[in-house]
Amino acid sequence: MEADIKISERKKEILKEVVNSYIETAEPVGSRIIAKRSGLGLSSATIRNCMADLEDAGLLYQPHTSAGRLPTQDGLRFFVQNIMDKEPLSWGEQLAIEKEMLQEVDGFNEVLRRTAQLLASLTGYAAVVSAPSELEEQLDFIEFARIRPHVILVVMVSASGTVRNQLIRTGRDIDQRTLERFNRRMNELLQEASLAEIRDKILQSMEEDKRVFENILTQLVPEKNQRRLSGTLYIDGKLNLLDEPEFSHIPKLRGLLEALEEKHLLLRLLDKCLAGDELQILIGTEVAAGINGCGMVVAPYEGNEHPVGSLGVLGPMRMNYPRVVSLVEYIAAILSSRCKEI
Repeated sequence: MEADIKISERKKEILKEVVNSYIETAEPVGSRIIAKRSGLGLSSATIRNCMADLEDAGLLYQPHTSAGRLPTQDGLRFFVQNIMDKEPLSWGEQLAIEKEMLQEVDGFNEVLRRTAQLLASLTGYAAVVSAPSELEEQLDFIEFARIRPHVILVVMVSASGTVRNQLIRTGRDIDQRTLERFNRRMNELLQEASLAEIRDKILQSMEEDKRVFENILTQLVPEKNQRRLSGTLYIDGKLNLLDEPEFSHIPKLRGLLEALEEKHLLLRLLDKCLAGDELQILIGTEVAAGINGCGMVVAPYEGNEHPVGSLGVLGPMRMNYPRVVSLVEYIAAILSSRCKEI
């Protein structure tokens, strides 16, 4: 469907009422319901004709002949792009969100965990938050330790207090004395740079050991333009999806929950957002293979003036986009401010 499809203002209002009713009830919407909801002063017959035209345009469909109509994926896409009114957060809601998110906690990981909990609680859907990529995050400390021949343990401590361990296999065995020399140099370079930024510095400043350590660095920090997914993902509210009628069919729900547990799939979804610099709404087949009949609202949060992670809400395709968009935008802004404080 073309994003700039042309329909009359009257039909836009009718489509808007169909979507809003569907969000509330998950049921097909008839012309009488729209006549009562819309306040357009139109007869049921006139609304029925307009709904038939919207069906011809691919924005509505009728599940069976005696039922009302439901929005298609294209209909929902048209709604969020053209006629959706975001639901403003009340002053009280904003204060409650700020109070929860601005609490002093032990490390940025706890902030992310609480963010996922808060999003799930406020939306009634599942929430996912990705931790900053270790490539972009400022590190306070890094250490290489020989575990056994050809195996090195890397310990990284970020400025936010996150501790990450990684085992690296090397083609050539490296003794601990050489690694300690490498540790000293690495930590000197870490004072003002992220791992991504110091990769070239290390290779340039340690020509003597370049061939020895190049294998380690290639595994630890991918080449430019090959962003590796962070392994840390915070998920909350999965059981909220049990309350949605779309997922009352157990096999469908099982597939969704299995997809939620597949971190790489969700991280790919969140990383779609990092490719841009603004909130995105994914609907139906736009979400991902393996997650059908869903919608997702995703936004980046920033650190040092560029996106470092994402947060999102996953629910049924008829999720309450007007409210979810407002919540995700507001919480992403607060999370960005917290990230910059670290």
